[in-house]
Amino acid sequence: MAFLDNSGDIVLDAVLTDLGRKRMAEGNFRITQFALGDDEIDYRIYNKNHPSGSAYYDLEILQTPVLEAFASSNANINYGLVSFNGNMNLLYMPTLKVWDKTVAVDGTAVQRTSGSVYYVSVNAATSDALRSTMNTDFGDDAGVFYYQEASSADTAIYLETGIDSINADPPRTEGRTNKQAYLTDQHLIDNNMDISMDARFLTQVRGPKPAGSRWMYTADGSPTLEMRISNVSRPGANRIGISNYATAIVSTVTTAISARKDGSTDANNYSMINGPSGVITGLIFAPHTDLKDSAAKYALFGKTSQDLFGDGNTYDYIDTTVYAVGKTSGVTAHLPIRIIRKV
Repeated sequence: MAFLDNSGDIVLDAVLTDLGRKRMAEGNFRITQFALGDDEIDYRIYNKNHPSGSAYYDLEILQTPVLEAFASSNANINYGLVSFNGNMNLLYMPTLKVWDKTVAVDGTAVQRTSGSVYYVSVNAATSDALRSTMNTDFGDDAGVFYYQEASSADTAIYLETGIDSINADPPRTEGRTNKQAYLTDQHLIDNNMDISMDARFLTQVRGPKPAGSRWMYTADGSPTLEMRISNVSRPGANRIGISNYATAIVSTVTTAISARKDGSTDANNYSMINGPSGVITGLIFAPHTDLKDSAAKYALFGKTSQDLFGDGNTYDYIDTTVYAVGKTSGVTAHLPIRIIRKV
């Protein structure tokens, strides 16, 4: 690994992956698609106050050294650029935010992080131990525990899209007109999401049943939060190029979060988005069956016999990352998952 000198002309550094070299040796190598990313760009160094004028605003960015090309396909682009077919009417781009709200939900409750990770229990004994520990050490919000229990639909990781900003620009509107103008009309509503997971550890994900789910905060101030996380999706093709990963597709529920007539901000209790909200989804993961009773994978890929909570119990665990990507807008979130088993 090395840096390339980017202080002069633009540098194009390209290498073939193992698959590319194989196809070239077979005589059937050809480039049919390409992708662009900005992983190495720090936009904070863009200087619109440069004393030499606008030609120098981005000079430091353009001259920042870049890493040489990698031969491994999973090391090249983590944050890809997206195209919207030349749509010049786009004024705002949506974001994807992970929920940490404490409001009660009719149906599957909201799971929140414990120690910056989301716990997924592999068996009933682990769930019982976590329930006792988290009630004691982390607190219990109206029965909402900070973990997912094996074979249960009690808690889910919630994700919401929308146009979010500190100053709510553009704001929510009473009739959701800004949602229509800046999301729906611009084809930025993600009806589905790609959920990519390490298939060695996770075998499926459940998502919402749109027909039985509603996520609303209406103009008269009446909230309706109802989520049924029951649709099972099993991962198939690897859509992100990371070894051992597979991608499942889950549905989303279009939100109906609006501004109140009196202009109050109570809707903030029901939405992570400070602005027009787009869609929401919930995720419940199923761990691989060989993580239930055997310590083999924990010893190879994680930690064993760890006293995590000081409660007299020891646990095996594996930390992994799940990638959520909006199928239409390309918004992305990384979810830190800890698969855990009581020893």
